[in-house]
Amino acid sequence: MNNKPSLYTRWAPSSDTPLFTPWSVLLLLLAIGALAVAAGKFIFGMHAVDNLSNDWPWGIWVSFNVMAGVALSAGGFVTAGIVYIFRIKRYWPVIRPAVFTAFIGYVIAGAGIAIDIGRTPRIVHPLWMWQPESVMFEVAVCMTIYTTVLFFEFSPLIAERFRLRRTLKFLHAIMIPLIILGITLSFMHQSSLGAVHLIMPHLMYPLWYSEWMGHMFFVSAMALGLCVVIIESTISSKIFKKGLRIDLLGGLGKAAAWILLAYLLFRFWDLNTTGRLDSFTLDNTFGWLFTVEIGLMTLAMILLFIKGVRRSAGWLFTASMFVLIAVVLNRLTTDLIAMAPSRTTAYVPAWTELLFSIGLVAGAMFVFRVVAKYLPLFEGRGYGLSGEEEKASFSSTAETETA
Repeated sequence: MNNKPSLYTRWAPSSDTPLFTPWSVLLLLLAIGALAVAAGKFIFGMHAVDNLSNDWPWGIWVSFNVMAGVALSAGGFVTAGIVYIFRIKRYWPVIRPAVFTAFIGYVIAGAGIAIDIGRTPRIVHPLWMWQPESVMFEVAVCMTIYTTVLFFEFSPLIAERFRLRRTLKFLHAIMIPLIILGITLSFMHQSSLGAVHLIMPHLMYPLWYSEWMGHMFFVSAMALGLCVVIIESTISSKIFKKGLRIDLLGGLGKAAAWILLAYLLFRFWDLNTTGRLDSFTLDNTFGWLFTVEIGLMTLAMILLFIKGVRRSAGWLFTASMFVLIAVVLNRLTTDLIAMAPSRTTAYVPAWTELLFSIGLVAGAMFVFRVVAKYLPLFEGRGYGLSGEEEKASFSSTAETETA
């Protein structure tokens, strides 16, 4: 007899966390600020809200919201592949928050690029005005379809909440093809975001250019996606008073360590064989940026290989944050800062650009809070545990908070 709980559970109120707190109100105000910036763009024009120019056609909205935002959302396809494709079902408790985090991450990326282009309504043109020789066309189409796929992967929560049995049965029936489609699309556009820069070897500082940029973007996104799941689970366990499955998060951390090892070996092999490593020096800003980026990745990898670190919620969270900072720095440098030597003018983001980017993230965090409160986002977190073990998981969280 199988005593394991069902993968799909009926929703029941499980969180007494209030929707509005000083912190969540701040998030909401920042999100309203982002909407005000968007409204300013439509009313007064692009240059009223940004410092972009012909010399700097891409700014922080593309580098952070799109390049970094898509990488931060990689946890969705990685955990979906672990649970549905490799059938490692003990990781089921992390998949729903991971998929929803990925969904709102792609919405942020879409909003960022929609505001960044001059004529926002024309963002849908790639859907019927095909330009198959353009990498950006592939990115646009893949991201659009994948965001739709993520919505369907997330939609069983809505069906469970409102007890739509037939809809839930249909969604379960199509889930595996959706997951396979989602992984395929993720491989294509995660790597294509790196491949976009292949036409710019003369514009970029050598330490960040590589003919293998597409592969490196994909591999580093996988490591970051796993670490984002760890970070999101740790924070959620505090805010929503949910048990922290350190046994599962430690496994994800170990997988991230191996991926980081492969990435670092791959990157240094490429830099060494192409001679680009010779451009490294601590006499300029780029050398220090490279040192910080690689240093954080290496330190995180070493920490995540240590069993004691993987059994400590605090250390696991810290190591994951190192990976997050390093990969986000990589995207910002690759897409923006490394271009500086080839520009004739300087670019400093306007305060409205910063407010829009921060406001989008804040809005996503507020939406996550709403969904976590009213939908069964964390149901099934005790999957694979006995009743006593699940109860102990809650107890450990309470002890941590008390301490």
